[in-house]
Amino acid sequence: MAEWRKVAKALALGDGYIDEKEVGILRKELFADGKIDKSELDFLYEIKRGAATAVKALDKLIEDCEKART
Repeated sequence: MAEWRKVAKALALGDGYIDEKEVGILRKELFADGKIDKSELDFLYEIKRGAATAVKALDKLIEDCEKART
């Protein structure tokens, strides 16, 4: 079975652009358990680096995740 990170990254970056819908899905799934762990935050940094462009909502999601970690 494929590793969830690789699959999610491939889906999010398939067109090189992270849009509002993708950020909404990421937000829902990442906050589903009420906490953010280091690997989830690292994943967001990874897809942001890999994206040609992304909506500002991705930056807000990363900011919210950083706050949830502290």
